[in-house]
Amino acid sequence: MDDLIGFGVFCLVVGPLIVIALLFVLLSRQARYQQDLSRALQNLQHAVAALNQADPPLGIGQATSDKTARSTATASDIETLAASEVATVTVDALPEPERQTEAEPEKQASVDAWDSVGEPAPPSDFELAAKRILQEVWNWIVVGEGHRPAGVSMEYAIASNWLLRIGVLILVTGIGFFLKYSIDNGLLGEQARVALSVLTGVGMIVAGVRVLGGQYHLFALGLLGGGIAVLYFAVFAAYAFYHLLPVYPTFALMIAVTGCAATLAVRLDAMLVAVFAILGGYATPILLSTGQVNFIGLYSYMLLLGCGILAINAYKHWHLLNFLSFVCHYLLFFGSLQAYQSGYFWQVFPFLLGFFTLYSTMVILFCLVNRSPSSLLDLLALLSNAAIFFATAAGLISRDFPQIWLALLSATLAGFYLAHAYYCLVRRIADKALLLSFIGLAAFFLTVTLPLLLSAQWLTACWALQAALMLWLSGKLRSAFLQQLAYAVYALVVLRYCFLDLPAQYAQAFDRQQSLAGFVWGLLQRAISLGIPIAALAVAYRLTERPAQAGDMACPPNTDVAMYLQRNGLMRAIVVLGCGIVFVALQLELHRSFGYLYPPLQLPMLTLVWLAAAWLLLLFYQRSAFAGLLTVLAWLLGGLALKLLFVDLPSWQLTLAPIAVGDGVWTLRYAGAYSFQLFLMRLLDFTAVIAFLGLACKRLQGAAEQGELRKWLAWSALLLLFVSSSLEVNSLLYHFVPGLRSGGVSILWSAFALASVFSGIKLRVAALRWTGLALFALVAWKVFFIDLARLEQLYRIVAFILLGLLALGGAFFYMRYQQSFTGHRDEGRQQ
Repeated sequence: MDDLIGFGVFCLVVGPLIVIALLFVLLSRQARYQQDLSRALQNLQHAVAALNQADPPLGIGQATSDKTARSTATASDIETLAASEVATVTVDALPEPERQTEAEPEKQASVDAWDSVGEPAPPSDFELAAKRILQEVWNWIVVGEGHRPAGVSMEYAIASNWLLRIGVLILVTGIGFFLKYSIDNGLLGEQARVALSVLTGVGMIVAGVRVLGGQYHLFALGLLGGGIAVLYFAVFAAYAFYHLLPVYPTFALMIAVTGCAATLAVRLDAMLVAVFAILGGYATPILLSTGQVNFIGLYSYMLLLGCGILAINAYKHWHLLNFLSFVCHYLLFFGSLQAYQSGYFWQVFPFLLGFFTLYSTMVILFCLVNRSPSSLLDLLALLSNAAIFFATAAGLISRDFPQIWLALLSATLAGFYLAHAYYCLVRRIADKALLLSFIGLAAFFLTVTLPLLLSAQWLTACWALQAALMLWLSGKLRSAFLQQLAYAVYALVVLRYCFLDLPAQYAQAFDRQQSLAGFVWGLLQRAISLGIPIAALAVAYRLTERPAQAGDMACPPNTDVAMYLQRNGLMRAIVVLGCGIVFVALQLELHRSFGYLYPPLQLPMLTLVWLAAAWLLLLFYQRSAFAGLLTVLAWLLGGLALKLLFVDLPSWQLTLAPIAVGDGVWTLRYAGAYSFQLFLMRLLDFTAVIAFLGLACKRLQGAAEQGELRKWLAWSALLLLFVSSSLEVNSLLYHFVPGLRSGGVSILWSAFALASVFSGIKLRVAALRWTGLALFALVAWKVFFIDLARLEQLYRIVAFILLGLLALGGAFFYMRYQQSFTGHRDEGRQQ
C-alpha cells in the first residue's frame, strides 16, 4: 500500500511538473518557428521591394530595346548562376552592374558582421575610469606622483623617489636610535631629547616648504613627510618613554600634528603629506592606548579624523586617501571590538552608523556633487561599506534586541538607497553604474527586510507583492535593470513557493478533529498566503505584456542596462509556471479540504482538477492551432489514466480473489461491504473522464494531424466505460444477487458487443464491428464454459434468454444494414 501511495504522490506532483516542462519546451519551439517564419517573410518583402525599385515601368517607346536588353541580361545571369552553382534564382534577373551594386552593401555588411565575431568589445568608460585610478595609485607608489613627468626616464623617477623614501626612513630611524642612545648613556635630559626631536621635525618641514616647487620638489616632499613622522615620534616619546605629558594633552598634540599635516597637504598639493597625516592619525590611538575601554572617546576621534579626510576630498580628488582611510578606519574599529560587551551597544552602534554615513558620503561627494563618473573602485567601496555595516550591525543587534529591530534597520537602509536613486533621477544624473547600484541595494535590503519582519507563512506572499511593485516601477521608470531585478525576485518566489511553502502547508499531519470554524480560518489563511503569489504571477504577465506608462522620472537610456530577457519567453514562462503552481496547489488543497469535509469526494475532485487542466489545453490548442499542445494533452491524459489505475482503484479496495472458497476461477471486484455512496463517487470519477474524452474527440474533428489522437480518445473512452461498468456490475451482483453475478456480467458484455456492432455498422468503422464480434465470441465461450456451471436454474434461464436476444440483435443489425456492405468488401482492411 505504501508503494501505491508513493506512486500516487508521483502522479499528483512530479508527473504534472514533467508535463509542464514539456509544455514550456513546445511553446518555446513554437515561438522559434514563428520568429523564423516572420524573418523569412520580412526578407521576402524586402526582396520584392528592391526588385520593384530596380525595375520601374517601361515606356511604350522603350519596350523593344528594353526587352532585348532584358533577354540578354537574363541569359547572362543564367550562365553566371550555372557556373557558380547557386541554389536560388531571382524572379526577374537584373543587369549585371546593377545587381552587383545592390548586393555590394549587403555583402559588405555581412563581411563586417562576420569579422566582428570573436573580437573583444572595447573597454567602457566605467572600466577605463577604474583602470585610470589604479594606474594613478600605482604611479604614486612607484614614482611618487600620479603621472610620471614628461621627459623623465623611468629609471630616474623610480630611483629618486625610492632613494628619498629610504633616506627619510633611515633618518627617522637614526633619530630614534639617537634618543635611545642618549637615554642609555645619560647624555641629554628627557626634556632636551624631546625638544631636539621637535626642532628636527619642524626644521625638516620648514626646509621642505622652502624647497617645494623647484628642482628639488620631490626631495621637499620627502622632507615634509619625514618631518611629520618625527613630530609624531617626538610627541609619542614624551608620553610613553619619559612620561612628560599626560594622555589627553598628548592626544591633543597628535591631533594638532595631524591637522597641520592635512592643511599643508591641501595648501601645497602634496598627497604624500596627506598620507603621512592619515597613517599618523590612525596610529595615534594605538600608540597612546591605556588598555581601558573608552569607545566614545576613540570613536569620536575616528569620526573627527574621517570628517577631516572628507573635507580634504572636497578640494582634492585623491582616491588613494579614500581607500587608505577606509581600510585603516575599519581595521581600527574591528580591533577595538575585541573588548565589546552587551552593555556597550549604545556607545558603539551610533558611531558605527556615523562611519557608514561618512564613507557613503565620500562616494557621493566624488560622484554626485562633483559630477565625476563613478568607477569600479567607487562601487566596490560603496558595496563594501554597506556590507560591512549591515553585517556588523546585525551581529550587535542580534545579541541584545529582538529581530524586529534588525528588520527596521534593513528597511531604513532600503529607504536610504532609494532616496539616493530618487535624487539621481530627479537631478538627471547620468551615472549608470551608480544609479544601478543604488537601485540594486535598495531592492536587496527591502528583500532582506521581509523575512526579518514576517513569519515564514507570509514571506513568499510579501516577496510576490514586492516583485509586482518592482515590475510596475520598472515600467514607470523604463528601467530594464529594475525589471530584471523584479524577475529575479519572482524566481525566488517560485522556488520558495514550490519547495518550502507547499511542503510546509501540506506535508504535515492534518487535524481532522478540529472545529469547522478552525478549518475555515486555516483555509482562509492558506488561500491568502498561497493565493497572493499566484495573483502576482498574473500581474507579472499583464505588466510584461503591457508595461505601465513611463513617468516624469524615467531613466535616461544611457543610465540603464540592456534587456537580456526576451518578452515572449518571459510571458510563456509566466504562463507555464502559473498554470503549474495552480494545478499542484489546487490538488493539495482539495485533497486536504475534502479530507475534512467529505473524504469520499477526495479522489473525484482531484480527477476534476486534471480534467480542468486538460480542458484548458484543449481550448488553447483550438485558439492557437499549435500541434505541440496536443502532445502535452496526450501526456496529461496518460497521467490521469495512471492516477485512475494506481490511486483511485486501490483506494476503493479493488481485489482479485476467487469467486467462492475452493473455487479456481478468480474475479475482480470491490472488496468489503458494497456502498452506494462510494458507487456515486466512482460514477462521478469515471463518468467525468469518459465524458471529457468523448467531448474532446468531438471538438477535435477536422484537421488531419488530429486523427490519431481522436482514435486514441475514442477507444480510451470506450475501454474505460467497459472496465468501470464491468467492475461495478460484478461487485453489485456479488453482494446482492450472487446467483446472477456471472450471467449479469455476460449480459453486460453482450450489450457492449451489440452496441459496438451497431455503432460500427452505422459509422462504417470496421475495427468497432470486429471488436463487437470478438466480444460476442468471448461471451459465448464464457457462457458455455463458466456461466453454465455457476448460474442457478432461474438465473440461467433469464441470462441465456437475454444473451440469445442480444446475439440475435447483432445478426439483425447486420441484415438490416446489408446495403452498407455492398461494394465495400475491402472496408475492413482499409479501416
